[in-house]
Amino acid sequence: MNNKKIDPKQYITIGVVYAAVFAIYNIIVLLLFSNKNDIFWISYGFMCAAFVANIVAMYASFKSADAEAIFMGIPLFSFSVFYFFGELFISFVFMLFKNIAPPKLAVAIQVIFLLVFVIFAALALLTRNIVDDINKNVESKVRDIKNVSVDVKILEEQCMDKELKNELHKVYEAIRYSDPMTTDAVADLDDIIKGKVKELRMHCNNSNKNEALQACYQLSAYISERNQRLILSK
Repeated sequence: MNNKKIDPKQYITIGVVYAAVFAIYNIIVLLLFSNKNDIFWISYGFMCAAFVANIVAMYASFKSADAEAIFMGIPLFSFSVFYFFGELFISFVFMLFKNIAPPKLAVAIQVIFLLVFVIFAALALLTRNIVDDINKNVESKVRDIKNVSVDVKILEEQCMDKELKNELHKVYEAIRYSDPMTTDAVADLDDIIKGKVKELRMHCNNSNKNEALQACYQLSAYISERNQRLILSK
């Protein structure tokens, strides 16, 4: 699934929203709780870290328009929201019972919760990077075949000889409707086809009709073989 990339100008609006929410949070907790001890400040610090984590996750989630950061079907930004509200609840509980709970317990629980989020976030980003690399590889392979078909189409449009023009059209149609994906099974044929198209261009530019026709026949045969190999490899 493709992920919609945020317009850079929208980051300003998002930043203002985060700043306002953070200000409201500070007003509430700093005025609501008195006699602030170590547990309060520990919990407050982890909540601030949750704000930062949410901002970083938001930026990382929408940084790429090609692939979404997802792990186990859950987007990274959703993980960050779960962590944010989970930490908000945990820190609020420790603030309420700051005079009862031991500091080590407050640190241990909130550190573990943060580390769990970091693990899931890292896995989501790793998955996004793998998918992104695959998508780019696929796009590159498809682009190679499309470039070949465009080259033949240009030769067809420039050709003045009716017989050669007809053969060029057949080659163009064959490439156009062939499977655009490249696999190891047809990698050698793809190189041959690209080389043969270059040869065809040279013959057309030099008005070598017979050689150009022969190149067209060979290209048609190579493309047919390529299609057969792809069918057998699936």
